[in-house]
Amino acid sequence: MSTTCDIKFDENPYGVYFPGQTLSGSVEIRLAELTKVKGIALRINGAAEVKWSETTGTGKNRRTIHYHGRQDYMHSTTYLTGSKEGNTIELLPGIHTYRFSCVLPPNLVTSLEAEHGHVRYTVKVILERSWKLDHSYKVAFTVLRHVNLNDEYDVRLPIKMDKAKTFCCGPCSSDPMHISAQVPISGYVPGQTIAVKIDVNNQSQKNLDEISTKLIRIVSFISQTPYCKVKDVPSIIAERRCAGVNRLSEASYEQHLLVPPLPPSSRTCQVLTINYCIEVEGKIRGLAINPKIKIPITLGTIPLSMNAIPTLANTMNIVIQQQLPNMSMNNSNPNPTFPTELPPPTYEEVVNATRINIQDEGESNEIGWRDFTPRYMVYRFNDAGVPEQGPPPPSPTTEVTESASNAVYKKSYPDK
Repeated sequence: MSTTCDIKFDENPYGVYFPGQTLSGSVEIRLAELTKVKGIALRINGAAEVKWSETTGTGKNRRTIHYHGRQDYMHSTTYLTGSKEGNTIELLPGIHTYRFSCVLPPNLVTSLEAEHGHVRYTVKVILERSWKLDHSYKVAFTVLRHVNLNDEYDVRLPIKMDKAKTFCCGPCSSDPMHISAQVPISGYVPGQTIAVKIDVNNQSQKNLDEISTKLIRIVSFISQTPYCKVKDVPSIIAERRCAGVNRLSEASYEQHLLVPPLPPSSRTCQVLTINYCIEVEGKIRGLAINPKIKIPITLGTIPLSMNAIPTLANTMNIVIQQQLPNMSMNNSNPNPTFPTELPPPTYEEVVNATRINIQDEGESNEIGWRDFTPRYMVYRFNDAGVPEQGPPPPSPTTEVTESASNAVYKKSYPDK
């Protein structure tokens, strides 16, 4: 049987939806010959699933443990024509078009494709045949659960964290190396730039060779069988490096990290969560452990600040901005209201994303399937703080060395 199929979403070419919205579209089936079916079913599924394996022991004691977890969010089956128990239907050669519509549940979490699991939503068309194998076609769509940063009080405040490092011990110990890192707020949206202020007072006898500043995503995979276990997988999204600080010296730097298209922070799923942090690390030669500072941040979909680069100066009026009626939005609203100060965001794929085969294990989808990459909300800001369309953000693997002009000051002390 020569059959082709296509699924189109109404006025939504990229297939991006919010929980509570209506998913609607059309199914177009093209038949080259007379085809007999019991019915044409449409299945809309959504689930979070994680799986990985770990091997422990050696020799005869060696064993492999398979971890698995799953949380189902939606399962809807309707018939476009016919039924599973009905009489056989003859479909004439040509194009057959069917409409579908489904209200998405309000508790859906954001789509994600990750190393050991995914949160995935799919639409599948099945030509059910009682005397032959069913034929099917499958596509995926993106769900974005809103994280309105204006509803999160803690993310409006600046965060400053310190680290003191002392080398050797006892009478041979040196004066400490102090490193501090500060961000003006801890809530951002893709398209904004995180300004990280770094202060170093190195009174030790060791040189700090380099300072790296990273935006890190931590995906946590949580198994349910054979028992509960959490596997955290961090990945570097963006990284900047600058010069270090010699012994008995001090310096200050400001590093900028552009937030590319990314899923918002997600902490409600039972088997898969997404968190972010800023990591500042000082690189020291030799056997010494590098000092690190980690600042947790939240990525959202509705921004706190209308500035491209939030700073301590331009975020002082954030609390006042929260009172604007058009800034209010909660997860139960299926038609989100975006800040009128900003044009609507665009929806883009993660930089360097690999398109995913959405077929489940053992699934063939004889008519075909469409590979998939989730799309996430991103604002494009120019220097004035107004979003604009522009080139995609730099690759997460790109490393940029900051020039000496980024140093606010650098002062040397004479050797003691």
